Amino acid sequence: MSEWTKEKLEQLIADRVEESLNLDYKRADALVKTEAKKAEVTKDVSAFANSAGGVLIYGIAEPNDRAKRHLPERLDPVRRADVSKEWLEQVIQTIQPRIEGVVIHPVTIDEQAGLVCYVVEVPQSHTAHQARDHVYYKRHNFNSLPMEDYEVRDVMNRRAHPKLLASIFINKRTSRHKPEGLILVKLENVGRVLARHIMAELELPLDMDGEISPDGDDVLMDKNEEGDCFMLRLVPGLGQAPIFPGSHLTLRRKIYTDARSQHVDGTPIVSARHVKVSVYADEMTPLRASLDVRPVITGWTPIEQPPSS
Repeated sequence: MSEWTKEKLEQLIADRVEESLNLDYKRADALVKTEAKKAEVTKDVSAFANSAGGVLIYGIAEPNDRAKRHLPERLDPVRRADVSKEWLEQVIQTIQPRIEGVVIHPVTIDEQAGLVCYVVEVPQSHTAHQARDHVYYKRHNFNSLPMEDYEVRDVMNRRAHPKLLASIFINKRTSRHKPEGLILVKLENVGRVLARHIMAELELPLDMDGEISPDGDDVLMDKNEEGDCFMLRLVPGLGQAPIFPGSHLTLRRKIYTDARSQHVDGTPIVSARHVKVSVYADEMTPLRASLDVRPVITGWTPIEQPPSS
């Protein structure tokens, strides 16, 4: 994160940067030294750590208008003589277990008057943290909300399970003998745990008239609500697995076809609209996505969970 300054905070206000999953504004009175306010601090900081991490800015006021409540309105600095950085650190340290890596930046607003804003950077944690009221919180939209039991368990398993990012690309090409292609699924381990057992399952449309014959005996022809498709699995080749933290591998599979693409006014006709992908790695929650076929055959397309409703 770049250095926090008064000018940077004023730019957030001028640009009307809205609160989000990773950003929250608090007025100066959020740091009044009462038990209720201390509990609120631990609630907000622990919610960021339990979610995706983020930045809390103490010293920026929001409008009273509910329709604009999540926009920054003006600086509302804290008196350093009343609330020190050390006091704020002590309050945050009452979160159980202690959150590692929290950084508090005092930003001077008026040196002569002793006015500051406190910018608190909270990393995503690898376990669940409990606020002073013995409740586990998460970030949801602009709010800190109590977590369900399964959400607490999921957060506590972050260190135990691998975390993969995945993308897919179907590279179609034509040789002198017959059209062929290559299915590529790229997996990147962005977590801290080794990914040992990896597999991708695909349900692919027949995007050309005729029979597509992927290489191998484990291919199942099927029909879904969108049209004909085939299903197959991709697994690492000899010596590819496991995926170490910070490294990646690409699963690949050849496909062949004797078919010719159909076109109307230069536009390919496909028999189904989506590529359906599931990626498994040990006890990690599977990545599942239904992707429009067009970007998948154009370039690398991320495989991401659909947003929950």
